[in-house]
Amino acid sequence: MASFSKFVRPEQPTSRSISDLDLKIMEVVLRFRFSPASQIWRLVGGNEDVTHRRHRRPWERRLINRFAFPFPRSHSEFYYYLDNRSPLTLLSERRGLDIRDEMLEEIRNNRERDYANAALRGQEMQLGFLRHSLMISRMHSCVEVACKKSGGRVQLETWRQGGPLAGRKVEVPKVKSSRDGHQFSWEESGETERLPVELDGLFSLRFFDRAKETQLVHFFYEADRGSMNSTAMLKKLRAYYYLVKRQQRHKELFGIHPIRASLLRQHMRAAPDGSCRWYNIR
Repeated sequence: MASFSKFVRPEQPTSRSISDLDLKIMEVVLRFRFSPASQIWRLVGGNEDVTHRRHRRPWERRLINRFAFPFPRSHSEFYYYLDNRSPLTLLSERRGLDIRDEMLEEIRNNRERDYANAALRGQEMQLGFLRHSLMISRMHSCVEVACKKSGGRVQLETWRQGGPLAGRKVEVPKVKSSRDGHQFSWEESGETERLPVELDGLFSLRFFDRAKETQLVHFFYEADRGSMNSTAMLKKLRAYYYLVKRQQRHKELFGIHPIRASLLRQHMRAAPDGSCRWYNIR
């Protein structure tokens, strides 16, 4: 039998059949896009050691792929993602998965970018993208787990991210600054500019203890790894404000109403407790 390496698949993978646990693992990886081993166990449940061992089987059979960050330690835990269609076919046949175009597009992108080898080579641009994606994945899993612990009072209705949220812009008045001694002031001018509205996540919660017409509430989500300066952040929040409150184009662009708030989660360098900042859009 070929020797096993943490980063090289064996020539002869296990011949055991794919179990329900393997399918659950693939479902989690599909749903969260990039998922650490510890997160998969929390979502799949069961015995932690068994679940961690079972990550290896679909990886050996090339149903899922994985990478580890090379620093700050010699290697981090493994993070899993999909880069071929085989798991979608299995989930479609055995779990009735509806294979959508965006799933296939994401798999194609993952395969072309080859994150597993990029992480081994320490390619910083790719690693930055992966860290950002994992922040979104962690937020998604936190919301899902919290809803499960609500005793049926709150349900995660939908979670959207990636391509379906990209490519939007909003036209806003330009802002001019002026200085009087040590005092600065800003005011809107007659000119306009187009600001991008690139959401990292858009999710909807249903609160069953409320009146039916007010049960569904929607949130924008922004993940910042500490790389965004205050000017860029204010521009982003200003674009949200004009999109939602002044122009109300969120109904047309995303088919939702009302937007309760914009949530900003920052990297630990900027927010040591890893918490979210909550911006009401008023």
